[in-house]
Amino acid sequence: MCDYTQREYSCGHFRWIASKWCRDYTITHKRCQPNVTHFEYRQEELCGECKPKTYPPWESMIKRTSKQQTYL
Repeated sequence: MCDYTQREYSCGHFRWIASKWCRDYTITHKRCQPNVTHFEYRQEELCGECKPKTYPPWESMIKRTSKQQTYL
């Protein structure tokens, strides 16, 4: 079994981060039954989905087109 750390954020979301892969996973890359060995509560942090999006100051200088472009 692979070892995981369960992380709970202040927004209420959970994430499971692999701390150690088992031998079977390193060979086959097939996930096995997780074994949660540590638990972390991040009281001051939001998960990646809930964090406000931040952009670098030069982002406004980039001209972006629509997401759906057709090339001929």
